[in-house]
Amino acid sequence: MPNKKGWYTKEEVLETGLPSYNSNSKRWTHEPYPFAVLLTKTRCKELGVPILESGRELPSAFRHIALAGRGTNDDKRYRYAPLYDRTDAYHLIKDQLYEHEIMGDPDNV
Repeated sequence: MPNKKGWYTKEEVLETGLPSYNSNSKRWTHEPYPFAVLLTKTRCKELGVPILESGRELPSAFRHIALAGRGTNDDKRYRYAPLYDRTDAYHLIKDQLYEHEIMGDPDNV
Protein backbone atom coordinates (compact mmCIF):
# COMPACT_ATOMS: atom_id res chain seq x y z
CA MET A 1 0.00 0.00 0.00
CA PRO A 2 1.56 3.33 -0.99
CA ASN A 3 2.20 5.97 1.67
CA LYS A 4 0.40 9.33 1.78
CA LYS A 5 2.72 10.70 -0.95
CA GLY A 6 1.77 7.77 -3.16
CA TRP A 7 5.23 6.20 -2.99
CA TYR A 8 5.92 2.47 -2.64
CA THR A 9 8.33 0.20 -0.79
CA LYS A 10 10.82 -2.06 -2.59
CA GLU A 11 8.75 -5.10 -1.65
CA GLU A 12 5.60 -3.59 -3.15
CA VAL A 13 7.43 -2.70 -6.36
CA LEU A 14 8.85 -6.21 -6.68
CA GLU A 15 5.36 -7.67 -6.24
CA THR A 16 4.07 -5.69 -9.23
CA GLY A 17 6.66 -7.13 -11.62
CA LEU A 18 6.93 -3.69 -13.24
CA PRO A 19 10.33 -2.21 -14.14
CA SER A 20 12.04 0.32 -11.90
CA TYR A 21 14.73 2.89 -12.62
CA ASN A 22 17.55 3.15 -10.11
CA SER A 23 18.82 6.71 -9.73
CA ASN A 24 22.23 5.53 -8.45
CA SER A 25 23.06 3.05 -11.21
CA LYS A 26 21.06 4.96 -13.85
CA ARG A 27 19.63 1.69 -15.15
CA TRP A 28 16.27 -0.04 -15.48
CA THR A 29 15.78 -3.37 -13.73
CA HIS A 30 14.40 -4.67 -17.03
CA GLU A 31 12.99 -3.07 -20.18
CA PRO A 32 9.72 -4.69 -21.23
CA TYR A 33 8.78 -1.72 -23.42
CA PRO A 34 10.75 -1.12 -26.66
CA PHE A 35 10.16 2.59 -26.07
CA ALA A 36 8.31 4.45 -23.33
CA VAL A 37 8.08 7.87 -21.74
CA LEU A 38 7.62 7.28 -18.01
CA LEU A 39 6.96 10.28 -15.78
CA THR A 40 6.21 10.94 -12.13
CA LYS A 41 2.87 12.50 -11.21
CA THR A 42 4.59 15.87 -10.72
CA ARG A 43 6.35 15.77 -14.10
CA CYS A 44 3.11 14.75 -15.83
CA LYS A 45 1.45 17.84 -14.39
CA GLU A 46 4.42 20.12 -15.22
CA LEU A 47 4.42 18.97 -18.85
CA GLY A 48 0.66 19.35 -19.28
CA VAL A 49 -0.19 15.64 -19.38
CA PRO A 50 -1.66 15.04 -15.89
CA ILE A 51 -2.62 11.63 -14.55
CA LEU A 52 -6.19 10.57 -13.88
CA GLU A 53 -7.16 11.19 -10.26
CA SER A 54 -8.83 8.86 -7.75
CA GLY A 55 -6.59 5.91 -8.56
CA ARG A 56 -8.06 5.46 -12.03
CA GLU A 57 -4.58 5.29 -13.57
CA LEU A 58 -2.09 2.68 -12.45
CA PRO A 59 1.69 3.05 -12.66
CA SER A 60 3.58 1.52 -15.59
CA ALA A 61 6.95 1.56 -13.79
CA PHE A 62 8.72 3.00 -10.74
CA ARG A 63 11.73 5.18 -10.00
CA HIS A 64 13.95 4.54 -6.99
CA ILE A 65 14.79 7.83 -5.31
CA ALA A 66 17.78 7.30 -3.01
CA LEU A 67 17.35 10.52 -1.02
CA ALA A 68 13.67 9.95 -0.28
CA GLY A 69 12.43 9.32 3.23
CA ARG A 70 14.52 11.59 5.40
CA GLY A 71 12.04 11.38 8.29
CA THR A 72 11.04 8.38 10.36
CA ASN A 73 12.26 4.84 9.78
CA ASP A 74 8.92 4.04 8.18
CA ASP A 75 9.36 6.94 5.72
CA LYS A 76 12.73 5.54 4.62
CA ARG A 77 11.06 2.39 3.34
CA TYR A 78 9.03 4.34 0.75
CA ARG A 79 11.61 5.25 -1.88
CA TYR A 80 9.85 4.30 -5.11
CA ALA A 81 7.84 6.90 -6.99
CA PRO A 82 5.25 5.58 -9.44
CA LEU A 83 5.78 6.43 -13.11
CA TYR A 84 3.01 6.89 -15.65
CA ASP A 85 3.19 6.15 -19.36
CA ARG A 86 3.12 9.28 -21.51
CA THR A 87 4.60 7.77 -24.67
CA ASP A 88 1.70 9.13 -26.74
CA ALA A 89 2.79 12.67 -25.83
CA TYR A 90 6.46 12.11 -26.76
CA HIS A 91 6.43 14.36 -29.85
CA LEU A 92 4.88 17.20 -27.83
CA ILE A 93 7.24 17.02 -24.84
CA LYS A 94 10.45 15.38 -26.15
CA ASP A 95 12.57 18.53 -25.80
CA GLN A 96 11.69 18.77 -22.08
CA LEU A 97 12.44 15.18 -21.06
CA TYR A 98 15.33 13.97 -18.94
CA GLU A 99 17.29 10.86 -19.89
CA HIS A 100 15.86 8.84 -16.99
CA GLU A 101 12.30 9.54 -18.19
CA ILE A 102 12.84 7.56 -21.40
CA MET A 103 13.05 3.77 -21.67
CA GLY A 104 14.34 2.28 -24.89
CA ASP A 105 14.90 3.90 -28.24
CA PRO A 106 12.82 6.83 -29.57
CA ASP A 107 13.31 5.42 -33.09
CA ASN A 108 10.88 2.66 -32.06
CA VAL A 109 8.01 5.19 -31.95
